[in-house]
Amino acid sequence: MSARDLMSNRGLLRTFCIAFAALMIAATFAAAQSGRKSKRPPPQPPVQGVNQPEARTVPESEIEVDRDKPRETGPGVIIASDIPDIGAPVFFADIARQACAAEMRDARFPDIREARDKHRVDASKIAKEDEVYVVHLELRLNQFGRPTAGARFDFDLRYTIYEPKTGKMVNAGAGYPVQRNQRQPPIGLDYDQRFVELMGRDAGAKALQFIRENAQRRPQSP
Repeated sequence: MSARDLMSNRGLLRTFCIAFAALMIAATFAAAQSGRKSKRPPPQPPVQGVNQPEARTVPESEIEVDRDKPRETGPGVIIASDIPDIGAPVFFADIARQACAAEMRDARFPDIREARDKHRVDASKIAKEDEVYVVHLELRLNQFGRPTAGARFDFDLRYTIYEPKTGKMVNAGAGYPVQRNQRQPPIGLDYDQRFVELMGRDAGAKALQFIRENAQRRPQSP
């Protein structure tokens, strides 16, 4: 065998040894990686101000509603709104009426109904014929007052209560924009509408108190 052939064989042998060693190293590294458990990154605290229910560790407590509270017994009530003054949006009377009725419904008062575009004569007739209390609402523009800063109108909300059977007026008053509790206002109301909504709530609370007291004083039907 010539010297050239000997050197060629040695080169092939060296190449084979290098390739074999590389394969063994790669196989050993792959086996080590397959046996190693991947570690999960530690949980990050939830971002403040962002609702992330999947990041909570303690379940939120649900708001308990007093569904077992019994409804009161007594005569029904109809909340009747009059047509507002010329120049006032018609739907403002609806806002006041709905807020007044909502205040009474929140108090679990029985049989609260609504009627619109009713005058005082209509309210008295309904109370007499249907044997229910009628809370008549009148939304009037205050011609001599100034609107509150940010408002377009200055309203007065007056209410009159007619008693069942006789249809007589037994009480009257006004609703004011008073925040009685931490209840959130309905979504989408502007400044004026929010004022009217508070007036309706206030009128409803006052009317409800009077009706409760008057119903206790009135003689019960046989």
